Amino acid sequence: MEGIFLDQRRLALEKARAIWPDHVITDYFDRWVAERPGAMAIAGYRQDEGPTASLSWLDLARAVGAIARGLRGRGIGKGDVVSFQLPNWWQFVAVHLACVRIGAISNPLMPIFRHRELSFMVAHAESKVFIAPVRFRDFDHAALAFALKAEVPSLRHVFLIGGSGEHSFEQALLSGMEGGAAETGAGLGPNDIVQLLYTSGTTGEPKGAMHTSNTLIGTTLTFIERMQLGQDDVVFMPSPLAHQIGFEYGLLVSVLLGVPLVLMDVWNAARAVELMERHRTTFSFAAPPFLADITSFPGIESRALDAFRLFVAS
Repeated sequence: MEGIFLDQRRLALEKARAIWPDHVITDYFDRWVAERPGAMAIAGYRQDEGPTASLSWLDLARAVGAIARGLRGRGIGKGDVVSFQLPNWWQFVAVHLACVRIGAISNPLMPIFRHRELSFMVAHAESKVFIAPVRFRDFDHAALAFALKAEVPSLRHVFLIGGSGEHSFEQALLSGMEGGAAETGAGLGPNDIVQLLYTSGTTGEPKGAMHTSNTLIGTTLTFIERMQLGQDDVVFMPSPLAHQIGFEYGLLVSVLLGVPLVLMDVWNAARAVELMERHRTTFSFAAPPFLADITSFPGIESRALDAFRLFVAS
Protein backbone atom coordinates (compact mmCIF):
# COMPACT_ATOMS: atom_id res chain seq x y z
CA MET A 1 0.00 0.00 0.00
CA GLU A 2 1.33 3.44 -0.88
CA GLY A 3 2.50 5.61 1.99
CA ILE A 4 0.86 8.75 3.24
CA PHE A 5 2.73 12.01 2.78
CA LEU A 6 2.26 14.46 5.64
CA ASP A 7 2.91 18.15 5.24
CA GLN A 8 6.11 18.95 7.16
CA ARG A 9 4.63 22.29 8.21
CA ARG A 10 1.70 20.45 9.78
CA LEU A 11 4.05 18.10 11.60
CA ALA A 12 6.05 21.03 12.97
CA LEU A 13 2.88 22.88 14.02
CA GLU A 14 1.41 19.91 15.90
CA LYS A 15 4.74 19.26 17.59
CA ALA A 16 4.97 22.88 18.68
CA ARG A 17 1.42 22.76 20.03
CA ALA A 18 2.15 19.45 21.81
CA ILE A 19 -1.01 17.92 20.33
CA TRP A 20 0.69 14.94 18.70
CA PRO A 21 2.56 12.82 21.25
CA ASP A 22 5.06 11.17 18.84
CA HIS A 23 4.35 7.76 20.35
CA VAL A 24 2.74 4.56 19.15
CA ILE A 25 0.33 2.43 21.15
CA THR A 26 2.87 -0.22 22.05
CA ASP A 27 4.94 2.41 23.87
CA TYR A 28 2.11 2.59 26.40
CA PHE A 29 1.26 -1.11 26.24
CA ASP A 30 4.84 -2.17 26.99
CA ARG A 31 4.83 0.05 30.06
CA TRP A 32 1.79 -1.65 31.59
CA VAL A 33 3.12 -5.12 30.79
CA ALA A 34 6.33 -4.24 32.66
CA GLU A 35 4.73 -2.34 35.56
CA ARG A 36 1.53 -4.33 36.19
CA PRO A 37 1.79 -7.69 34.38
CA GLY A 38 -0.81 -9.43 36.55
CA ALA A 39 -3.42 -6.66 36.51
CA MET A 40 -6.54 -7.17 34.40
CA ALA A 41 -6.31 -5.72 30.90
CA ILE A 42 -9.48 -7.13 29.29
CA ALA A 43 -12.67 -8.74 30.50
CA GLY A 44 -14.47 -9.98 27.40
CA TYR A 45 -18.03 -11.28 27.41
CA ARG A 46 -19.19 -13.38 24.44
CA GLN A 47 -22.89 -14.10 24.17
CA ASP A 48 -22.28 -17.50 22.57
CA GLU A 49 -19.88 -18.70 25.27
CA GLY A 50 -21.30 -17.26 28.46
CA PRO A 51 -18.39 -16.90 30.92
CA THR A 52 -16.32 -13.76 30.73
CA ALA A 53 -12.74 -14.21 29.51
CA SER A 54 -10.19 -12.32 31.58
CA LEU A 55 -6.69 -11.42 30.37
CA SER A 56 -3.94 -9.73 32.32
CA TRP A 57 -1.51 -7.36 30.63
CA LEU A 58 1.02 -10.21 30.49
CA ASP A 59 -1.55 -12.63 29.03
CA LEU A 60 -2.38 -10.08 26.37
CA ALA A 61 1.31 -9.43 25.64
CA ARG A 62 1.92 -13.14 25.11
CA ALA A 63 -1.03 -13.33 22.72
CA VAL A 64 0.20 -10.25 20.85
CA GLY A 65 3.68 -11.76 20.57
CA ALA A 66 2.32 -15.05 19.23
CA ILE A 67 0.13 -13.30 16.62
CA ALA A 68 3.02 -11.05 15.59
CA ARG A 69 5.31 -14.05 15.12
CA GLY A 70 2.63 -15.92 13.20
CA LEU A 71 2.01 -13.05 10.81
CA ARG A 72 5.71 -12.28 10.42
CA GLY A 73 6.40 -15.92 9.65
CA ARG A 74 3.92 -15.74 6.78
CA GLY A 75 5.65 -12.79 5.20
CA ILE A 76 3.46 -10.02 6.61
CA GLY A 77 5.41 -6.87 7.44
CA LYS A 78 5.55 -3.11 7.33
CA GLY A 79 2.89 -1.48 5.18
CA ASP A 80 0.91 -4.68 4.59
CA VAL A 81 -2.81 -4.44 5.32
CA VAL A 82 -4.38 -6.90 7.78
CA SER A 83 -8.18 -6.86 7.60
CA PHE A 84 -10.15 -8.20 10.55
CA GLN A 85 -13.90 -8.47 10.82
CA LEU A 86 -14.19 -9.20 14.51
CA PRO A 87 -16.83 -8.48 17.15
CA ASN A 88 -15.88 -7.00 20.52
CA TRP A 89 -13.68 -9.95 21.44
CA TRP A 90 -10.28 -9.75 23.12
CA GLN A 91 -8.68 -11.03 19.89
CA PHE A 92 -9.53 -7.71 18.21
CA VAL A 93 -7.25 -5.84 20.62
CA ALA A 94 -4.50 -8.44 20.29
CA VAL A 95 -4.56 -8.37 16.48
CA HIS A 96 -4.26 -4.59 16.36
CA LEU A 97 -1.34 -4.56 18.79
CA ALA A 98 0.35 -7.36 16.82
CA CYS A 99 -0.01 -5.32 13.63
CA VAL A 100 1.75 -2.40 15.33
CA ARG A 101 4.50 -4.76 16.47
CA ILE A 102 5.31 -5.79 12.90
CA GLY A 103 4.45 -2.47 11.22
CA ALA A 104 1.36 -3.75 9.43
CA ILE A 105 -1.73 -1.58 8.89
CA SER A 106 -4.87 -2.50 10.82
CA ASN A 107 -8.07 -2.54 8.77
CA PRO A 108 -10.98 -3.10 11.18
CA LEU A 109 -14.23 -4.09 9.49
CA MET A 110 -17.69 -3.92 11.03
CA PRO A 111 -19.21 -7.37 11.69
CA ILE A 112 -22.43 -6.31 9.92
CA PHE A 113 -20.65 -5.87 6.57
CA ARG A 114 -21.39 -8.53 3.99
CA HIS A 115 -20.05 -9.42 0.54
CA ARG A 116 -21.09 -6.17 -1.15
CA GLU A 117 -19.11 -4.01 1.26
CA LEU A 118 -16.21 -6.37 1.94
CA SER A 119 -15.49 -7.29 -1.67
CA PHE A 120 -14.82 -3.61 -2.34
CA MET A 121 -12.98 -2.78 0.89
CA VAL A 122 -10.63 -5.77 0.99
CA ALA A 123 -9.76 -5.39 -2.69
CA HIS A 124 -9.32 -1.62 -2.45
CA ALA A 125 -7.04 -2.01 0.59
CA GLU A 126 -5.08 -4.78 -1.14
CA SER A 127 -5.31 -6.73 2.09
CA LYS A 128 -2.98 -9.69 2.53
CA VAL A 129 -4.69 -11.19 5.59
CA PHE A 130 -8.36 -11.55 6.54
CA ILE A 131 -9.37 -12.59 10.07
CA ALA A 132 -12.95 -13.37 11.08
CA PRO A 133 -15.02 -15.69 13.29
CA VAL A 134 -16.29 -18.95 11.82
CA ARG A 135 -19.78 -17.79 12.77
CA PHE A 136 -21.21 -14.79 14.59
CA ARG A 137 -24.87 -14.02 15.20
CA ASP A 138 -25.92 -16.95 12.98
CA PHE A 139 -23.96 -15.70 9.98
CA ASP A 140 -21.42 -17.87 8.17
CA HIS A 141 -18.38 -15.58 8.17
CA ALA A 142 -16.12 -18.46 7.14
CA ALA A 143 -17.92 -18.92 3.83
CA LEU A 144 -17.70 -15.20 3.14
CA ALA A 145 -13.98 -15.16 4.02
CA PHE A 146 -13.19 -17.96 1.59
CA ALA A 147 -15.26 -16.27 -1.13
CA LEU A 148 -13.18 -13.12 -0.66
CA LYS A 149 -9.95 -15.10 -0.84
CA ALA A 150 -11.04 -16.57 -4.16
CA GLU A 151 -11.90 -13.15 -5.56
CA VAL A 152 -9.22 -10.78 -4.20
CA PRO A 153 -5.76 -11.35 -5.77
CA SER A 154 -3.82 -9.76 -2.89
CA LEU A 155 -5.48 -11.86 -0.18
CA ARG A 156 -3.02 -14.59 0.81
CA HIS A 157 -4.25 -15.78 4.18
CA VAL A 158 -7.60 -16.36 5.91
CA PHE A 159 -7.66 -17.10 9.63
CA LEU A 160 -10.85 -18.00 11.46
CA ILE A 161 -11.48 -17.83 15.19
CA GLY A 162 -12.91 -21.24 16.00
CA GLY A 163 -11.64 -22.59 12.68
CA SER A 164 -9.68 -25.74 11.92
CA GLY A 165 -6.52 -26.76 10.08
CA GLU A 166 -4.32 -24.17 8.43
CA HIS A 167 -7.07 -21.54 8.68
CA SER A 168 -7.46 -21.88 12.44
CA PHE A 169 -6.65 -18.58 14.17
CA GLU A 170 -5.82 -20.46 17.33
CA GLN A 171 -3.46 -22.96 15.70
CA ALA A 172 -1.85 -20.60 13.21
CA LEU A 173 -1.53 -17.42 15.24
CA LEU A 174 -1.83 -18.28 18.94
CA SER A 175 0.42 -21.31 19.02
CA GLY A 176 3.00 -20.85 21.75
CA MET A 177 1.02 -18.14 23.53
CA GLU A 178 1.21 -19.87 26.91
CA GLY A 179 4.55 -19.09 28.44
CA GLY A 180 5.72 -17.40 25.26
CA ALA A 181 7.96 -14.36 25.20
CA ALA A 182 6.42 -10.90 25.46
CA GLU A 183 7.93 -8.81 22.68
CA THR A 184 8.41 -5.08 22.94
CA GLY A 185 8.68 -2.23 20.46
CA ALA A 186 6.97 -1.40 17.19
CA GLY A 187 7.56 -1.82 13.49
CA LEU A 188 6.21 1.60 12.60
CA GLY A 189 6.67 5.22 13.62
CA PRO A 190 4.22 7.82 14.93
CA ASN A 191 3.60 9.26 11.44
CA ASP A 192 3.28 5.95 9.58
CA ILE A 193 -0.19 4.68 8.66
CA VAL A 194 -1.43 2.53 11.51
CA GLN A 195 -5.14 2.25 10.71
CA LEU A 196 -7.23 2.10 7.55
CA LEU A 197 -10.92 2.53 8.37
CA TYR A 198 -13.62 2.60 5.71
CA THR A 199 -16.71 4.76 5.73
CA SER A 200 -20.03 2.97 5.30
CA GLY A 201 -20.44 4.04 1.68
CA THR A 202 -24.06 5.13 2.05
CA THR A 203 -23.69 7.94 -0.50
CA GLY A 204 -21.24 6.19 -2.84
CA GLU A 205 -18.27 3.90 -2.64
CA PRO A 206 -16.70 3.59 0.84
CA LYS A 207 -13.76 5.89 1.49
CA GLY A 208 -10.64 4.52 3.18
CA ALA A 209 -9.63 6.96 5.93
CA MET A 210 -5.95 6.60 6.83
CA HIS A 211 -4.76 7.40 10.33
CA THR A 212 -1.35 7.60 11.94
CA SER A 213 -0.56 6.94 15.58
CA ASN A 214 -0.21 10.67 16.12
CA THR A 215 -3.65 11.49 14.71
CA LEU A 216 -5.40 8.74 16.70
CA ILE A 217 -3.51 8.99 19.98
CA GLY A 218 -3.40 12.79 19.92
CA THR A 219 -7.20 12.95 19.63
CA THR A 220 -7.70 10.34 22.32
CA LEU A 221 -5.33 11.98 24.80
CA THR A 222 -7.20 15.26 24.35
CA PHE A 223 -10.46 13.43 25.08
CA ILE A 224 -8.94 11.78 28.17
CA GLU A 225 -7.86 15.16 29.50
CA ARG A 226 -11.21 16.80 28.77
CA MET A 227 -13.18 13.99 30.43
CA GLN A 228 -10.76 13.79 33.35
CA LEU A 229 -10.19 10.08 32.88
CA GLY A 230 -7.40 8.47 34.86
CA GLN A 231 -5.87 5.27 36.15
CA ASP A 232 -8.76 4.57 38.51
CA ASP A 233 -11.20 4.23 35.62
CA VAL A 234 -12.64 1.02 34.17
CA VAL A 235 -13.91 1.24 30.59
CA PHE A 236 -17.15 -0.48 29.55
CA MET A 237 -17.37 -0.75 25.77
CA PRO A 238 -20.48 -2.12 24.04
CA SER A 239 -19.87 0.04 20.92
CA PRO A 240 -18.13 -1.89 18.10
CA LEU A 241 -14.34 -1.76 18.28
CA ALA A 242 -14.43 -1.74 14.46
CA HIS A 243 -16.09 1.69 14.65
CA GLN A 244 -13.93 4.63 15.62
CA ILE A 245 -15.94 5.18 18.80
CA GLY A 246 -15.11 1.72 20.11
CA PHE A 247 -11.58 1.82 18.74
CA GLU A 248 -10.54 5.18 20.18
CA TYR A 249 -12.67 5.49 23.29
CA GLY A 250 -12.51 1.81 24.22
CA LEU A 251 -9.34 0.17 22.99
CA LEU A 252 -7.10 3.25 22.91
CA VAL A 253 -8.33 4.76 26.18
CA SER A 254 -7.73 1.46 27.94
CA VAL A 255 -4.20 0.98 26.62
CA LEU A 256 -3.13 4.62 26.94
CA LEU A 257 -4.20 4.72 30.59
CA GLY A 258 -3.40 1.12 31.45
CA VAL A 259 -6.92 0.47 32.76
CA PRO A 260 -9.29 -2.51 32.33
CA LEU A 261 -11.45 -2.78 29.22
CA VAL A 262 -14.76 -4.58 29.67
CA LEU A 263 -16.08 -5.76 26.30
CA MET A 264 -19.56 -6.84 25.24
CA ASP A 265 -20.15 -8.34 21.79
CA VAL A 266 -23.96 -8.35 21.55
CA TRP A 267 -26.02 -5.72 23.33
CA ASN A 268 -28.25 -6.94 26.14
CA ALA A 269 -29.30 -4.47 28.82
CA ALA A 270 -29.55 -7.03 31.61
CA ARG A 271 -26.10 -8.40 30.86
CA ALA A 272 -24.70 -4.87 30.50
CA VAL A 273 -25.90 -3.89 33.97
CA GLU A 274 -24.46 -7.11 35.38
CA LEU A 275 -21.04 -6.47 33.81
CA MET A 276 -20.99 -2.84 34.89
CA GLU A 277 -21.84 -3.90 38.42
CA ARG A 278 -19.37 -6.78 38.61
CA HIS A 279 -16.40 -4.90 37.20
CA ARG A 280 -17.30 -1.55 38.78
CA THR A 281 -17.01 0.23 35.44
CA THR A 282 -16.74 4.01 35.50
CA PHE A 283 -16.96 5.18 31.88
CA SER A 284 -18.63 4.30 28.60
CA PHE A 285 -19.10 5.86 25.16
CA ALA A 286 -22.02 4.65 23.05
CA ALA A 287 -25.18 5.65 21.20
CA PRO A 288 -28.13 7.13 23.17
CA PRO A 289 -30.29 3.94 22.93
CA PHE A 290 -27.69 2.12 25.04
CA LEU A 291 -28.02 4.77 27.74
CA ALA A 292 -31.82 4.69 27.49
CA ASP A 293 -31.84 0.91 27.97
CA ILE A 294 -29.66 1.17 31.07
CA THR A 295 -31.50 4.05 32.72
CA SER A 296 -34.92 2.46 32.10
CA PHE A 297 -33.85 -1.04 33.18
CA PRO A 298 -36.21 -2.39 35.87
CA GLY A 299 -34.78 -1.89 39.34
CA ILE A 300 -31.76 0.06 38.09
CA GLU A 301 -31.93 2.34 41.15
CA SER A 302 -31.08 -0.57 43.44
CA ARG A 303 -28.12 -1.87 41.46
CA ALA A 304 -24.56 -1.33 42.68
CA LEU A 305 -23.49 1.18 40.04
CA ASP A 306 -22.04 3.79 42.37
CA ALA A 307 -18.64 3.56 40.62
CA PHE A 308 -20.08 4.55 37.25
CA ARG A 309 -19.68 8.28 36.64
CA LEU A 310 -19.53 9.12 32.92
CA PHE A 311 -21.52 8.07 29.84
CA VAL A 312 -20.68 9.91 26.62
CA ALA A 313 -23.44 9.68 24.02
CA SER A 314 -22.48 9.78 20.36
